[in-house]
Amino acid sequence: MPNMIVGIALNLSVGLFVHRLPARWLVTLAALLNAVAPFIMARVNPARGYWLLEFWGQVFSPISADVLFTVGLIIVSNNFPKETQALAGAVFSTVAQFGQSLGLGMCQVVALGVMGETRGGQQDDGGNAFESADETALLKGYRASFWTMFAYMVLCGFIAIVGLRKAGKIGLKRE
Repeated sequence: MPNMIVGIALNLSVGLFVHRLPARWLVTLAALLNAVAPFIMARVNPARGYWLLEFWGQVFSPISADVLFTVGLIIVSNNFPKETQALAGAVFSTVAQFGQSLGLGMCQVVALGVMGETRGGQQDDGGNAFESADETALLKGYRASFWTMFAYMVLCGFIAIVGLRKAGKIGLKRE
């Protein structure tokens, strides 16, 4: 629930303030702030309470997606003629959904690979290592997945610094 509230607040505020900061720094800041969430979740101790770390991981988790999607759609809209803006926006949304699926799949591969190493590659009769994993292997898999997410978000921040050099401020009215 905290991530939903933060997401709503971010969507509203990014839409209102996107024209005040260069896109490059908005995306970089959002990516690096979002990297805090997997960093926190990778360090979670299940024996401790939810409010110590997990809550804060959920608070930071929606930052990048909400900012990137808003900024990305505005950049796409600004760089295409009016006749093709709807198509460009649809392609951007499709690629964003594909990217999310690919990222989740890669994190699952990392988690299952680490779980398999921890358990010695053992699987149950159905070939499903996830269902029969003991808690230690499961926790190590989750942590590896969160470290992977952390690395991707830091990489995203650095790519934004280089890739959005010429984007400037977006969302400004053009005459």
